[in-house]
Amino acid sequence: MSPHGVVDRPGPFCTIQDLGRRTGRRAGLAPGGAMDQRAYLWANRLLGNDPAAAALEITLGGFALRFAVETAVALTGADCAATLDGVETGAWRTVRARPGQVLRLGYSATGMRAFVAFPGGLDVPTAFGSASAVVRDGWPGLLGRPLRAGEPLRWREPARACPVRRVPRELVPPNTASLTLPLIVGYEWAEFSNADRERVFDAEWTVDPASDRTAGRLAGPALGSGPRVLDSTPLVDGTVQVTGDGLPLVFMRDRPTIGGYAKLGSVDPIALDAFAQARPGTPIRFARADPDALRRALARRERFFGIRHAS
Repeated sequence: MSPHGVVDRPGPFCTIQDLGRRTGRRAGLAPGGAMDQRAYLWANRLLGNDPAAAALEITLGGFALRFAVETAVALTGADCAATLDGVETGAWRTVRARPGQVLRLGYSATGMRAFVAFPGGLDVPTAFGSASAVVRDGWPGLLGRPLRAGEPLRWREPARACPVRRVPRELVPPNTASLTLPLIVGYEWAEFSNADRERVFDAEWTVDPASDRTAGRLAGPALGSGPRVLDSTPLVDGTVQVTGDGLPLVFMRDRPTIGGYAKLGSVDPIALDAFAQARPGTPIRFARADPDALRRALARRERFFGIRHAS
């Protein structure tokens, strides 16, 4: 079958993502899924897609897609100075394209990840109920690798009429020079020293350049205490683990299923969307999470986007 579009340039790291796998944990499979799920969900909502429709996640920009059909796409996430045949389109909106036109995303000045959604979602293989690519898991084909130049793409409903829409300005996440992550402390929290527990909320870390889809690594003051006898225990999105060098890392969508280092607790799952857009060097602080406020926020998100659980 003929493609609906061809990737002229994939940029540094472009993968297909959806909401991730809800099964496969016993087999040690990472869930995968869109790093910034708020931006991903908005891209599908703009087109009237199923909330879990497969889309492109583009890290840092540098992307180009040549259309072979008349269609529409939605752009959200990091501002990568998107253009269609050289005309600026803006982000957090739908864009109509004609055959032969080229959508280009420059390298983002702020943020890390942009999303491009298509009518009906990308028509791609799935495994364990998801099309999300997890490169380190070694899946075959697009499930286990980033896109390449010349990659053909098809989406499920290219001819579906999609009106031009924008995300209301007040709902577009602002660009921030620093970030505060609400932390839900875990059952190993009490085994850290009083000094380290105070340091968690008093100190400032920065996002380390070694961060990736598996975990966001933080550079800053070391935490020298913590439990001395450790068993490998399950991880969830947002688990904050303190490695042997005393520095915390925040597990993200491609996380392993278990981990054997000391754990401070877990970051509010909604805050992970903002953390997924934090560039290396961004100052990070932790604050105590309000569990009741978090439950209300998750419930609002689920109702608004029509999902059971988004993070």
